[in-house]
Amino acid sequence: MFSWLSSTRSVKFAEDLAKALMGMVPSDKALSDAKRLSKSNYAKEKLVKKIQAFKQEEILNFYKTAKLLNTFKWTLKDAGYDEAFIDSFASWVFLKLRETQS
Repeated sequence: MFSWLSSTRSVKFAEDLAKALMGMVPSDKALSDAKRLSKSNYAKEKLVKKIQAFKQEEILNFYKTAKLLNTFKWTLKDAGYDEAFIDSFASWVFLKLRETQS
């Protein structure tokens, strides 16, 4: 029962995921849209492996997923990223978390 509510690993993963994203895509407003898109696509290629590995070792329920996404979004928001960028990446992370292995 208590493991169902324990979101410590999910929160830690979200913070690590956000920090990895921040390392690959700076929040610099001077970045052109094309350059930001290029960096975002590169980051997605790298982060998808981390997400898949985390899904293998952690059973995610609704609560853990919500905590993970909330932490991910607030970490990026506190770092100065714009809302559209954050929402776009959070949606992408959610889809990757819910994606089934083929």
